[in-house]
Amino acid sequence: MTLPYASSKSGQSRENEIRKTLRSVGATAVGFMVDEDRDLVICQFRLAGREVTIPISPSAYENAWLAQNKRGPKTKPKAHQERARAQAEIAVWGVLADWVKTQATMMTCGLMDADTAFLAHVHLPDGRRVHEAITGPNGALQLPKPEKRDD
Repeated sequence: MTLPYASSKSGQSRENEIRKTLRSVGATAVGFMVDEDRDLVICQFRLAGREVTIPISPSAYENAWLAQNKRGPKTKPKAHQERARAQAEIAVWGVLADWVKTQATMMTCGLMDADTAFLAHVHLPDGRRVHEAITGPNGALQLPKPEKRDD
């Protein structure tokens, strides 16, 4: 399977699309941050009285791109790495926009409520996201480690 968004060009210009989509389902206080120190694009908003933070890592996409796009013999390693990073910085905005649009559509159709659509990213009273509470070492709702797939 070809990596989705591998030829995307729109990048951060999708920020407004994400904002409009979130507002269409009642989100307020919508904001974005690019955190170079932690290598994240972060989308934050308030929905149904809940604080929601969605972090997405360009490095994760960059690694996937590099795994699917092997460097040719005439391409310098640094140029190949730079191309991967540049595409990742564009792609994460498309991934985020399409994921938010999908969750909003599920809400609009009545298939999910706001909590279900964004549950992993909802803040708990102690400030952690639900995802961190169930996957972190001190999570009260600690899930067992996922099974390794043999694909």
